[in-house]
Amino acid sequence: MAYSVIIVEDEVAVSQLLAQYLLFPQTQDTVRQGLYQVVGCAGSIKVATGLLKALQPDLLLLDIYLPDGSGLELLQQVRKQGLKSDVMLITAAKEVTILEQAMQLGVCDFLVKPLMLKRLDQALARFEARQHCLSAAEEVTQSMVDTLFGGDKQSSNQVPVRLPKGVDALTLDKIRSVFTEHPKQSYTAQQMGALVGMSRSTARRYLEYMLAIDELVVDQNYGAIGRPERSYRFIIFNKS
Repeated sequence: MAYSVIIVEDEVAVSQLLAQYLLFPQTQDTVRQGLYQVVGCAGSIKVATGLLKALQPDLLLLDIYLPDGSGLELLQQVRKQGLKSDVMLITAAKEVTILEQAMQLGVCDFLVKPLMLKRLDQALARFEARQHCLSAAEEVTQSMVDTLFGGDKQSSNQVPVRLPKGVDALTLDKIRSVFTEHPKQSYTAQQMGALVGMSRSTARRYLEYMLAIDELVVDQNYGAIGRPERSYRFIIFNKS
């Protein structure tokens, strides 16, 4: 099932870029292909208000500076009306007060123009992880909360985790998105490599790293001929 998206942006070129990128990712990430459905675009608050009332999307990409008002005022209005969409702000606004208001209104990410597609990829990967986390959970656990709020990544007195040589964050997010989309599915290194567009040995490097940090478990698949092959499965929550 695709995530529905509404784009509220008065710059036509930016709106078209976002829509094109959601529908046809310009990466080798075949898993994200078809994951989003752009159900509407608006260049003003007036048009956006009608769209949001009628469609209630899973994700709203929202600019702040619009011809007939502020995107934050629009967001405040539709929140009062019960809009539960995840919201990403994509804006040239750089005032700290605007960021504070955005956080108070439950904005899940804030992307500063000029837009970098790599940063958009990271925001989408986090959105996908949150959506899967909420849909898969039967009850609230601390590990679930840590996943949603980022508490599993680093604590307040820790520095960010440094990835090992040969492992980059964007590729790691792509592989994670495969598992979050199909949490019960197991993948060999060869299968994962084919899905995300890399060699078997490179995919194994990432899978073994995720295994080492307790994101995956591994099984041995015994075929009729040849050596057993390692098959990796995602751990959604640690419910201990």
